Amino acid sequence: MKISMKNRKIGYTFGSVSGYFSFRKQKSIAFESTLERDLLTLLEFNDSVSDVIEQPLTIEYTNDNDRETTYTPDFLVYFNEPSTQTMSISRKPLLIEVKPRDKLLKDWKQLKKKFKIAVQYAQANDMIFKIYDESRIRTPYLKNIQFLKKYKRLTYSEEDSLHILSFVQNKGITIIEEILEYLYVTKEDKLIALGHIWHLISTKRLLCPLDASLSVSTTVWINNKFIEEIK
Repeated sequence: MKISMKNRKIGYTFGSVSGYFSFRKQKSIAFESTLERDLLTLLEFNDSVSDVIEQPLTIEYTNDNDRETTYTPDFLVYFNEPSTQTMSISRKPLLIEVKPRDKLLKDWKQLKKKFKIAVQYAQANDMIFKIYDESRIRTPYLKNIQFLKKYKRLTYSEEDSLHILSFVQNKGITIIEEILEYLYVTKEDKLIALGHIWHLISTKRLLCPLDASLSVSTTVWINNKFIEEIK
């Protein structure tokens, strides 16, 4: 098994969507399908992810027909070191292959050898290799992140933000509807405030469960990282 480092070249592939993803406004990451783009959306939102590298390496190996061939994983993901006692174990880097489920099923016989080689490489280099299809990527969690993303770019008065955050802090845990009913009177004010709450969730000053549909019944609480701002 040989390893080579190659830069990714994005070209046109019939039936696919390719481009560049602005990752936390720090770098552009190339993708070759909407499924890869959606995975990057998940990784960008995940605070434990420190960096993502597209097609980080190429593994050269001999296939079952004794021919030299190559395999290039789609992404290599690095994680931040744990900063609390509840997360004392470092996460190993994640080597990822993104593939639609129908293609996995159709071409599994040909792909299996490549993935076996990838697992061997990952194990030898203290990494983990995983395959991501639609079932792992296109979840309610992704849908919520995509919904919240449009609110992240909006700007609101810091005074109004602290008004909402102080109410939630005093409650400890509450639902969005309760915030709207207690702090606002008119329908118009409540509608504006709802967008403001989505903004606070998108910027993670407020936290909530993201594995279920978002609504005014969604439970929210203060992110402990921002408690000092409220005092």
